[in-house]
Amino acid sequence: PERPERARFGGEMASIADWFLGRGGCTREQRDTWDRFVDSFTASTINGGSPQVAGKHLQGPESGTPVSYFPAAKRLVAIGDLHGDYDKAVRAFKVAGLVDDAENWVGGDTVAVQVGDVLDRGGEEIRIFHFLEKLKGQAAGQGGAVHVLNGNHEVMNVAGRFRYATESAMDEFERWEKVRRFGLRLKCLCSDDRAGCGSRIPPPSASGAEARRRALRPGGPLSTAFLARHPVALVVGSSVFVHGGLHPTHLEYGIRRMNREASEWIRGDSADEAVPWFLSGRNAIVWSRQYSMPSERQCDCEMLREALTRLPGARRMVVGHTVQHPMGINGACGGTVFRVDVGASSGVADADPEVLEIIEDREVRRLRANQQAQVLVSAQEAAKAKAAAMKG
Repeated sequence: PERPERARFGGEMASIADWFLGRGGCTREQRDTWDRFVDSFTASTINGGSPQVAGKHLQGPESGTPVSYFPAAKRLVAIGDLHGDYDKAVRAFKVAGLVDDAENWVGGDTVAVQVGDVLDRGGEEIRIFHFLEKLKGQAAGQGGAVHVLNGNHEVMNVAGRFRYATESAMDEFERWEKVRRFGLRLKCLCSDDRAGCGSRIPPPSASGAEARRRALRPGGPLSTAFLARHPVALVVGSSVFVHGGLHPTHLEYGIRRMNREASEWIRGDSADEAVPWFLSGRNAIVWSRQYSMPSERQCDCEMLREALTRLPGARRMVVGHTVQHPMGINGACGGTVFRVDVGASSGVADADPEVLEIIEDREVRRLRANQQAQVLVSAQEAAKAKAAAMKG
């Protein structure tokens, strides 16, 4: 028998068809259904034709508020910088055992965190965002979750700095704008004022660069749809995720506050148009390399320990930003920080994808394709470290 929701959807679409043919009118509910259909159609078109249902997932209790804290997971996976390389992004999720050959979520209740820098250096940035958005919905349906952070390259692009954007990326934004304008025209078909609706559709951009600027500026359609909903710092159980690094001064200001103010700036709702202080400069949470320099001697392990002590229960930080090539994913500062940017994108080091896996909020492992998992911190070592921290 036909599912009730499917039958209801079909009835709403039939009513909308009557409206197109002049036999009726669109109700508010039917208009919302039509808008969701158009959004899903355009998202699928942009995502290489892969069927996709557009929707909002993993938002905080307030509309548009990014998640700041998430419960510990039985299995937690961290994925590093992707930089516009769609194939490597999919391969990273496959290394983690999170997607099948059809690129659909098979990770069950696993929680995955991508640490930012989807933008720049590659030509399929928007496609990656739609892929991640699809996985958010699929993971949520299985009891899992996908979180995506903003990195320094997202911040640069919102601020209109396209130094690392490739020609192929500009072409993608130009194509995306054409698909979006077509979708907006489709939505106007269910409007009470079709002519007025059509007149409000922005004219086409003169170039890919202009399309990119319009899409990613504060309040732009892609900034609002994706970046404004992504946190700049996230705590999952005892693991702290950030693109560059959290300093004690950042924690004094507060993770929730930084996520809220970053989101407001990206949505164009901030009273101050300037980039927020915690996202700007060498010590910003998206720019800091204090914990990620390849040589541990160059890392400020003492500041890291102080930062972790300001977050009750936090035992480790996971960062991207600084390419760990050719060594791959590694830990430093006595296993209190793990660096997951392996330079996988063909626009960076074209390295084989790797992911970090945390089991039961204790054991930490490095995963690579066709290789045995490498234990970086055993469950026993984690238990000892936790006991020592509690005594301290």
